[in-house]
Amino acid sequence: MSTPATAIDDAFALGVEIVPSSQELCHAAFDWAGKLGHSRVYDGLYLALAERLGAEFWTADKRLARAAEQLGLSWVRLVA
Repeated sequence: MSTPATAIDDAFALGVEIVPSSQELCHAAFDWAGKLGHSRVYDGLYLALAERLGAEFWTADKRLARAAEQLGLSWVRLVA
């Protein structure tokens, strides 16, 4: 069984990078939210960051994946 200390160590060992917010990223997030027809900007933040990094974006959110597919975003993938 994992202890809280081990879980914290394991989480940091993943090498997750915290990306600070920027005005440019926030504008892109609002643009994506509008294109998606979402009032929630956090989905737009995920897409804006993936776009900025040139990375694939994997999601378990079927609705988000469908909306991205309709926009032709080939770099958005659904976790099945």
